[in-house]
Amino acid sequence: MIRWLVVIFLAVAGLQAETLRGEYVVEYGIFGKMGVAKATLERNATDYSIVMKARATGLAKVLSGGRVEIYRSEGFVKDGVLKPTLYSKEIYHSGKRRVKSYAFDRLHKKVRIHELRFRDGRLEKEKNATLPYYADNDIFSLYFNILKVIGDCDKPFSEDLHAVGAEKKTGRVHVQTLVGEKDRMLAEEMLGKGAACYLKVTIYQKIFGSKGGELYMALRGDGVATSAVLKDVVMFGDVRGRLVKFTDTK
Repeated sequence: MIRWLVVIFLAVAGLQAETLRGEYVVEYGIFGKMGVAKATLERNATDYSIVMKARATGLAKVLSGGRVEIYRSEGFVKDGVLKPTLYSKEIYHSGKRRVKSYAFDRLHKKVRIHELRFRDGRLEKEKNATLPYYADNDIFSLYFNILKVIGDCDKPFSEDLHAVGAEKKTGRVHVQTLVGEKDRMLAEEMLGKGAACYLKVTIYQKIFGSKGGELYMALRGDGVATSAVLKDVVMFGDVRGRLVKFTDTK
């Protein structure tokens, strides 16, 4: 679940060459700090690469067997929009390692999956498959492109979008701008006042207590997410993420 709090950390568009780095902490109510995530975007006029590494800390580290998650998205840039060609995730814990890669076949509108499972450094299982749906984005590229999709955060927007790495069978994610007085007040109460854009993202994953988990986000005027609250996570309740470090090198 750490990835959902950091994947939206730098939805910045329109720059020609840059390296962006952000660091977030994840907190679970009375347990306090339970995870750290660092992400880097490198982009020029034609190509991009995103790497995010999240690790559990404190009690969560003990309970998860020292869990570490690494996510990668790479591809090309067209008209300022990120277009992934490969998305992958690696998960390490308790002597186990799982690597799952998604290759985008844009010509035939298919996504090919290659999965490897290791235990104590030895390959146990290898699997190839085709994703049951096609999406033009993975979860990283979608959130880096989100401001281009929305257009104007001050206007109502409420649509189902799709991304590889989201809901298992369809890739569905619902994105809504919070512009009404009631919704705006709720967002400011959770995330703080002064953000240029407030979003509600519904994530259809089994880790949430309700049918759709709700992620609330506050974005600066340049699109950088400064805080997020993930509602009703099973066993934990609300999970909070906040930006603690950010650098931009052009």
